[in-house]
Amino acid sequence: MRVRSWIIWSLAIALAVFAAGCGAKKDAGTAMTDSTAFSTNPTEQAQGGLTPQGQVPPPEAAPQPTAAAPKAAPQKKSPAPSPQKAPAPAGITVPSATAITVTLNGQISSETAQVGDSWTGVVKSNVVVGDKTVIPAGSTVTGTVTAVKPAEKGSRALLDLAIGSMTVEGNGYTAHAGTEAIEAGSTRARNLGAIAGGAGAGALIGGAVGGKKGALIGGLLGGAGAGAGVAASKGYQVVLKEGTELTFTTSAPVTIKR
Repeated sequence: MRVRSWIIWSLAIALAVFAAGCGAKKDAGTAMTDSTAFSTNPTEQAQGGLTPQGQVPPPEAAPQPTAAAPKAAPQKKSPAPSPQKAPAPAGITVPSATAITVTLNGQISSETAQVGDSWTGVVKSNVVVGDKTVIPAGSTVTGTVTAVKPAEKGSRALLDLAIGSMTVEGNGYTAHAGTEAIEAGSTRARNLGAIAGGAGAGALIGGAVGGKKGALIGGLLGGAGAGAGVAASKGYQVVLKEGTELTFTTSAPVTIKR
């Protein structure tokens, strides 16, 4: 009996030892497995405590859509401008080659006048175009001396004038009109009474002849023969006295408001 009991106890102890050994081995295997797992899967750090390793490439910018170029609005063709007619002049045109008679307001002498000197006068007679008076008598004109030559021994004095503007019923106009040059000793100068000293020259000639007959001859020479006296003496100037009437001829048309 004792032997049998001892054998049972021995088997029981052996089984307990074997069981304890198997459990320890199993625990060691489990511990090894857990250690390996922890080594390959480290504990995750809390968010915010991560330290980036290496250079992190910046995120690529998303491609921006290309904006389509705005389409140019179709341009409307503007209509071609219609040819405009030149406005008709509001007035009456005095044509070229129209005669205008002017009375001088002051005296003009070849002895003292200079080219470019100004003179004035008034229109003596109405200037009529068709059946209408365009430039009434009394209209004022302004002109200049365009040529002058004082008397010298052996040559004749000369004076020439031209109109540059006129005033008609309060309106000013540019005008171009000229007259024939006045030369000492010419028929025109005698008709105008424009030879200064003509009568004196005749008296001198008459005195040289002597007597009443000589005086008569001298008077005639003083009028009709003044040109000969100019050639022999100095001092025969062209003098246009105040009130002298001269006829000018327009060289360009001028439109007068009516």
